[in-house]
Amino acid sequence: MKVLKFGGSSLASPDRIRAVGRIILDRVKTEPLIVVVSAFQGITNDLLEAARKAEHDAPAYERTFEKIARRHRRAVGDLLGGRKIRTEVDRLLGELHDALHGIRFLGHCPPPALDLIASFGERLAALVVAAYLDRSRPARFVDARQFIVTDDQFTQANVIFGKTNRATRAHLVPRGRHAAGRPIPVVTGFIGSTLDGRTTTIGRNGSDYTAAIVGAALRASIIEIWTDVDGVLSADPNAVHSAFVLPRITYEEAMELSYFGARVLHSAAIAPAVARGIPILIKNTFNPAAPGTLISRSGSQDEPLAKGISSVGDLTLLTLRGLTMVGVPGIAERLFRALAARRVNVILISQASSEHTICFAVSHADAAAARQALRHEFRFELQHGLTALDERPNQAIVAVVGDGMKGRPGVAGKVFGALGRHNINISAIAQGASERNISCVIDAPQQARALNVVHEAFFETRKHLALVIVGVGNIGGALLGQLNQQRGYLRTHGFDVKVVGLANSKRFLLDPDGINLARWREELSASRRRMDPHLLATRIRTMGLIDAALVDCTAATDIVDAYPDFVNADMHIITPNKRANVLPWRRYDALMKLLRERRKHFLYEANVGAGLPVMSTLRDLVASGDVVAKVEGIFSGTLSYLFNTFDGTVPFSALVRQAHEMGLTEPDPREDLSGQDVARKLLILARQSGSTMDIGDVRIDSLVPGRLGRGRFSPRFFSQLAQWDRKMHDRLAAARSRGAVLRYVGTLEKDRARAAVKEFPRDHPFATTKGSDNIIAFTTRRYSHTPLVVQGPGAGADVTAMGVFSDILKLLHYLPA
Repeated sequence: MKVLKFGGSSLASPDRIRAVGRIILDRVKTEPLIVVVSAFQGITNDLLEAARKAEHDAPAYERTFEKIARRHRRAVGDLLGGRKIRTEVDRLLGELHDALHGIRFLGHCPPPALDLIASFGERLAALVVAAYLDRSRPARFVDARQFIVTDDQFTQANVIFGKTNRATRAHLVPRGRHAAGRPIPVVTGFIGSTLDGRTTTIGRNGSDYTAAIVGAALRASIIEIWTDVDGVLSADPNAVHSAFVLPRITYEEAMELSYFGARVLHSAAIAPAVARGIPILIKNTFNPAAPGTLISRSGSQDEPLAKGISSVGDLTLLTLRGLTMVGVPGIAERLFRALAARRVNVILISQASSEHTICFAVSHADAAAARQALRHEFRFELQHGLTALDERPNQAIVAVVGDGMKGRPGVAGKVFGALGRHNINISAIAQGASERNISCVIDAPQQARALNVVHEAFFETRKHLALVIVGVGNIGGALLGQLNQQRGYLRTHGFDVKVVGLANSKRFLLDPDGINLARWREELSASRRRMDPHLLATRIRTMGLIDAALVDCTAATDIVDAYPDFVNADMHIITPNKRANVLPWRRYDALMKLLRERRKHFLYEANVGAGLPVMSTLRDLVASGDVVAKVEGIFSGTLSYLFNTFDGTVPFSALVRQAHEMGLTEPDPREDLSGQDVARKLLILARQSGSTMDIGDVRIDSLVPGRLGRGRFSPRFFSQLAQWDRKMHDRLAAARSRGAVLRYVGTLEKDRARAAVKEFPRDHPFATTKGSDNIIAFTTRRYSHTPLVVQGPGAGADVTAMGVFSDILKLLHYLPA
């Protein structure tokens, strides 16, 4: 028998409930199931909010109730439509409304009432899921209050396991001849009842706990926890982009990771299953084909040095120090007793071998209580200056976890060395006798940076990569030349990079063994496969490539339109093509979500600044915890050349004509003069910084007079542009009179973006650029007085191909070995 638990985002919508139903119906074919469900996503919070509003006599509780009711009625309407289930849901909603009305009438919501209100989320969800399953296979709603017996510590009730185990078996173990065809029990998570029948809840994460209680009582073969991620990750993917799914970990490793911040499951919630030795499988409801993470008594056969990097922030580090503590027995006992009396949870503790100091970390919320407890307990020592209490707020813990660290020398050195090389200061260190965990306390602003540094030190050993390059013109051709030239370098550094696919606008070529880069033109020309991006993605899917990337060296929209197909074919994407990053927000957001769901990388260093490290600099600043206040720069090589050259001796329109003849502009120079290219680059930088703006939100000062922007381009454009030469000359003269120069710059600041001509003093870095150089300045919290400046050639096939090549190298370091 298996126990499957679903909840949260798995039950966020009718479509997701249908997906859950498919999983359950597929699983039940091979083994009897018990299903545990939590409330629909967000419902528990809504219920508690309604209770608080009712307690304070706020009429708004009715609106919150109606929101809850609408959500469940819509689910019934979408999924079922039957009158009977609607009646049962309405009955429960009526009970909820009466309970809320009672709280408002009393003006008080004691913990028992709060537990009763919270229970409706699970009761409604289980009722709907059971009814939905019952349409395809017999299923029944099971109220866990009938068999999970607890004490009366409301909101955090303790399970009475002896009574619970007997009652669970009585309610859920099938009996008789028809046991094999029994309905699938759909059990409410999170809730139980006291011996006298009052509703209790067993803490947040309680549905995981319910699944473990049921699984342990029935000695299930496995407990599956279905979530919205592919399993337990090596680190928080929001902070570490190269985090990967751990295929197998031990109970102890899971508890250590969850204790220090991993949110897939709570260590206390799985204790009953651990006690019985029942494996726990973490699976992704939205990607059921992913193998997930198996948690059991034994780990991997070839145990790696570490399994994961975990972290928890918003902490305060307190240190009790004094020479009078040396050799005095009972100091630690007094400390813990004082903290326990104030119900302070100690997350980490470290004591120097000299016994001169004891430091410990607590959550920021517990800091005041901890401080008061110690000041009271050690009041004599503190009053007489025998002991001091130091406090360091805004701290975080980074923990390296893995059974493979036991007895392995040099592990601590690897952690601390990596942090030290990146100037990340360590406030405290702790390691348990099991050697399974090494933890260190650092300043919270360095948390994201530290996670990336330590993760890289332990896991960045990636080797094989297959590339499919679409677009073999100037940039693509230059990239192929660089890959061919650098084959020896890549092999020397342990990287096996093969180009397994090529495509131009007419045809494509695939070879899983690798295309000969010395003859790629001939081989592509000989191919009879007509180029269609969707067909190409389908063919790649059948090749069974392990680590593969699409390298889009085109400027085409049809390739970008097919990005979802390539991602679903398990491909990362590397591109200098800006089209994807400037899609309308909904399409862009959908693509980003798909990439996250499929755990694929999207690298686009060459989108801004060609081969300059503009995007990586911004990405690293954000990932390391820095705050970007302003980005400003000369982003267009064409406009950089024009304004670097424009000194008034040659009319501006004549300079534009010369640049066009020299091949420094687009075939239609209005593309450069309009400022649209600068606007796109600003939008890309804004979105990289977390903004949701669209291209229409960027203010653009076009250098193309209104009527000249219409129609097809012809050489007459230059003579027509000459009518505005006087205006440009006067603008230059005015700037010079103020000791300034003109530059066309893009500015991103406070979620506002603008592309425009601006004046800069002659000693400003923007005034000293040459030729078609790009220059970008980042003003951040760390670089607040002197901006971080990136400058160099911002256009050209070779430098752009170099930017793409650098993204390939990045991906090699991101991929698991």
